Amino acid sequence: MKKNRKIVITNEQSHVEIKSSEIKKALELIPELNNFRLSIVYVDDAEISTFNERYLKHSGATDVLSFPISSKEGEIIVSAETALREAKERNIDVQGEILLYTFHGILHLLGYDDHSDEEYAEMHAIERKLLEQLGYTWSWDD
Repeated sequence: MKKNRKIVITNEQSHVEIKSSEIKKALELIPELNNFRLSIVYVDDAEISTFNERYLKHSGATDVLSFPISSKEGEIIVSAETALREAKERNIDVQGEILLYTFHGILHLLGYDDHSDEEYAEMHAIERKLLEQLGYTWSWDD
């Protein structure tokens, strides 16, 4: 099956180095992204707070927001500043935290949710498996 993925990564923050080629390579672990158009924007806390308030009516920063456009297209917005803060607090690799948020947002676009305990466990098991395939074995369920 021919892959027809289009992934556009935009970095609009200066807190964390965004390694676009590594992120795109990591996303190859998600076959559901074949024939998918994805935009990923990395921002700071102030910017994600603006989106969170405007579109979800929640105040303050969050880690990631997902905006499905269609069944084969979507956008996620990731706070690299939140990733940096969380990684420092837990003494873990910031690139792994960035990937965690990226995977989390993508899974939401693919129809996964984390509102119930069962859904939460399923979604986080997928994230853990993806991160472990990339060599990240720390626990983020503190």
